[in-house]
Amino acid sequence: MFAVIYRGYVKHGREVDYKKLWNKIACYFVEQRGALGSCLHHTEDGLWLAYSRWPDKATRDASWPGDSAPSDELPVDIREAISAIKDCLDDSCKLPEICMEVIDDLLLK
Repeated sequence: MFAVIYRGYVKHGREVDYKKLWNKIACYFVEQRGALGSCLHHTEDGLWLAYSRWPDKATRDASWPGDSAPSDELPVDIREAISAIKDCLDDSCKLPEICMEVIDDLLLK
């Protein structure tokens, strides 16, 4: 299992847009690119955290074709959603992507 975590603060008034865009992007990667699922969280201090779960790193890497972000190989509506979701984030509070490999997971047992 491989997980990718994205964190950020959403601009005031853009929360509904962010949730809709996240859902569209997450569903695409589950339905079309091999993701096992995705989860969106909102913390008490206003941080939004999303993570996607993949069977392995190779599947995740193959799901994000090319070097550009978003890749020209992705459907236009998904590329537009990725660009729009980035616009929802407050760049002054930008945090790096975190990648982790699950070592043990009681949900899988």
